[in-house]
Amino acid sequence: MTDFYDRLSPVFHHNMGYDWEAGMRWEGEWLDHFLAEQLGGPGPWSVLDCSCGIGTQAIGLALHGHQVHATDLSPVSVDCAQRESTEFGVTITFGVADFRNLSETISATFEVVISCDNSFAHCLHDDDLSAALASIKERLKPGGLLLLSIRDYDALIADKPTFNSQHVEDKPDGRRIVFQVWDWANDGCSYRLNQFLIREYGGGYEIKHFETELRALLRDEIISAVQDAGFEEACWHDPEANGYYQPIVTARN
Repeated sequence: MTDFYDRLSPVFHHNMGYDWEAGMRWEGEWLDHFLAEQLGGPGPWSVLDCSCGIGTQAIGLALHGHQVHATDLSPVSVDCAQRESTEFGVTITFGVADFRNLSETISATFEVVISCDNSFAHCLHDDDLSAALASIKERLKPGGLLLLSIRDYDALIADKPTFNSQHVEDKPDGRRIVFQVWDWANDGCSYRLNQFLIREYGGGYEIKHFETELRALLRDEIISAVQDAGFEEACWHDPEANGYYQPIVTARN
């Protein structure tokens, strides 16, 4: 997993087939409003983004004045996020951390802990999932909010799609084509994700390929795991109702 993000992160921003900056700003605005609804006010709140990637949600929230500490298992991703935060003029603290053992490197507690972009699907085994949730709970203040975004695998697992997340964007220096190929395990509980980035370059096309494994976490599985970890008020929020691009799971410490 670390190798996947160490290789992908440096080329993610400029090679994805959509406007990353516009998406980052939109996510920051959406999360800012959602946190205000969930926490009964606009904050600013202390936020730990424990799977920050290149900083999409962390930077978006910092632009709205929240106090953000951002970590990721991939040191290359953290370096990319730090450079992006400087580019946008926001103050964020960073660290390298495994969300299954946050206390190893983080002593502070936060009012909100987030993990977005389907990061929890990297918890391939129940022990990983339990460890991650217990680790996050330790870093949340009493009454603090857990927020996860994850793919709706209940809908996906019936058809087991093999082609997903396709985008095409024409940029001044050439076209970007992005898609994923999913190779499902025989039991349907996990799949091998093959991420392709294709860049038009010098009259031809440059192809980059990245590969990792993900778990098809069902709704009941994630809600039960959150409850078993001792969280309260576990709730699943559908995209149709909340307007976010993925389902959201929230719970209180």
